[in-house]
Amino acid sequence: MKKQILPILLTSMLIFTQAYSHTIGPSQQHNALLPIDSLYLSKIEAFYKNAELLSEKAWPGMTVSPVCIFRKNGPAFLYHHPNPPATFTKISEHLYRGTQAELQILGATQAEINGVLTAICGYDVPYHSGPDEVFAELFHETHHAYQLKYVPQVKPDNPVTLLLYPENYENDALKIAEQKLMLSACFSDDETALIALLNQINHIRAKRETIIGEEFIAYEKDVESLEGPALYCQSLYYQEYATANDALKNNYIQKEFFGELNTPYYGREKLRYRHLASGMAMCRILDKYKQNWKKEYYSSEMKLYDYFIAQFDIQNPVSPEIEVDYAVSKFHTQQLIDNHTKNLQQFDNQSGIKIILYFTNTPQFGGFDPMNAEAINDSVVLHSTLLKLEGSQSGKLFITGWPVITHYTGQIWHVDSVILYVPEKEVEISDNRIAIKNENLTISWEGTLKNKSEKEILFHCN
Repeated sequence: MKKQILPILLTSMLIFTQAYSHTIGPSQQHNALLPIDSLYLSKIEAFYKNAELLSEKAWPGMTVSPVCIFRKNGPAFLYHHPNPPATFTKISEHLYRGTQAELQILGATQAEINGVLTAICGYDVPYHSGPDEVFAELFHETHHAYQLKYVPQVKPDNPVTLLLYPENYENDALKIAEQKLMLSACFSDDETALIALLNQINHIRAKRETIIGEEFIAYEKDVESLEGPALYCQSLYYQEYATANDALKNNYIQKEFFGELNTPYYGREKLRYRHLASGMAMCRILDKYKQNWKKEYYSSEMKLYDYFIAQFDIQNPVSPEIEVDYAVSKFHTQQLIDNHTKNLQQFDNQSGIKIILYFTNTPQFGGFDPMNAEAINDSVVLHSTLLKLEGSQSGKLFITGWPVITHYTGQIWHVDSVILYVPEKEVEISDNRIAIKNENLTISWEGTLKNKSEKEILFHCN
């Protein structure tokens, strides 16, 4: 597969250009399974059968891609994959076992594994309480794989726009009001009442566009168009197959799929998650009031919001009263802005030795997590969950769950330097190469040591 300068897909959590296999020894590949590994291994075949049964009902024409589930620093299991890496061991007719490390995957995403687009989901994350939730999210990722392969008109949103999204208290106040109205619309059983709610939503969105500009409203629509249907499919899978009793199931559905719409957030906080939820809400409203809309929407080349609004007779815009929201937002949005400086100071006050990697040539940007990256200013980004870079001379940097800063020029992909703090004992510099490795990061890059002191190492990477 050709390498690309920019990441090619935006997922519900991460961006990757590809997942690929590295050669590993048998001892790594055949470590004993933990009970959690055996649990998920025993359920993957049933998941795939359920997914195939639900796919056409959930979204006409949807196909189910190969899937991969994994534990960080543990096993990875491929199911129904036609071309598994040579290092993977066949367990049964459709099931193969390898390791997460060799694929360099993280979170919930889609990527090409050995040239085949694959839906991917980790099962060891603390926010999932068990298989019901994990496999619902995996079904979400299979819908993204379907979109990428068969619905090219639904384009990924640009993560750079997320990092630059304005932090404006007036927009925040209006946005909170819009979210609550969308939640109310989702549970409305009267079309007249629904139209009244949609009038207010449409008026607010038009007013927000005058505040933050067309580019950022377009970003919101892009997220809703891509992610709304996927989260909708995730909610249907959970509703159909979760084994919890009705009370627990309904509680989870309200919290996981609708909670973001009824929670006040400010600035870029949970911004993308909020538009997953609003996009899903539109899908559910369309289900209730319009027949056979799904194929029509995907063939329309319209944004989901524009298609959604066009299905109803929106005429008389009404402006809701939100003076309380304005007052509250003005306070909280400013606190959020002030926190950028505090977070940078906290980063610089870490223990360990400061590592500065300066790149003499722009490295290939392999991936990052846009929903957990904080733009400190227009040239500095603080990453907390994922950063992946590659160099032309076997240079590699893969960091998960470890704070790291990138300095860039112009576009976030054009990284000039990387800064992180690590225990000094983990740093090895020899033969014109710097190497740093622990369970959260792997760095190996050729170059020149420019300066080393008790507190700082400056290394120029080729």
